[in-house]
Amino acid sequence: MYHKKYVIPLIVVFLALAFSPLIYNAMAKSLGHYPEITKPKGECVESAEWMRANHMLLLQEWRINAIRHGAEGGRIYHSFTYGKEFHASTNTCWECHQDKTVFCDKCHNYVGIKPECWDCHWNPSLEIPVR
Repeated sequence: MYHKKYVIPLIVVFLALAFSPLIYNAMAKSLGHYPEITKPKGECVESAEWMRANHMLLLQEWRINAIRHGAEGGRIYHSFTYGKEFHASTNTCWECHQDKTVFCDKCHNYVGIKPECWDCHWNPSLEIPVR
């Protein structure tokens, strides 16, 4: 065979390079760290693990309900974790998470995401506009 001593090491190097993103992602959770976040003072609408994975889907669902049903058109969220009902609004979130820079921005900066929500929506880090 042609250059038999080079074929197997090259295949191993190729496979290592091809699977390196998967290996890195598998090890990143155990080797990496999460940003330190202060625990909010109240109870969240879902468990911390669920919110970490699905909070954007929750906010999108609330947005769709607000658009379809209006400001007070039955915007009630039924919690999977606790079985309670919450008002589907970001104001519900701000009751416990009072500082966007301490809570939201830490994780979003960690993963390199800049949400455009706060270009239009109010958050506790901003002054309430005077009408």
